[in-house]
Amino acid sequence: DAFKLAILVLMFAFLIEFLQLTNFLELLNLQNNHLAKLILGTTFRFTDLVAYTLGIISVLIIEYK
Repeated sequence: DAFKLAILVLMFAFLIEFLQLTNFLELLNLQNNHLAKLILGTTFRFTDLVAYTLGIISVLIIEYK
C-alpha cells in the first residue's frame, strides 16, 4: 500500500543521505564520476532529512485525503 511504499522511499533517501557521511564514492571508485556525485550527492545535510520527511508526509496527506 501507499504507506509502506512511502516508508521504503524515505528509508532509501535516508540511506543515501547517511552514506554521504562516509567516503562511499571512493570505495566504489566513483569519486571522479560527475554523474554519480550528482545522483548520490557528496555532502550530508540534516536539513535534507527534514525535507525528505516533510515531503513524504505531504504525499501521504494528499494520498489519504
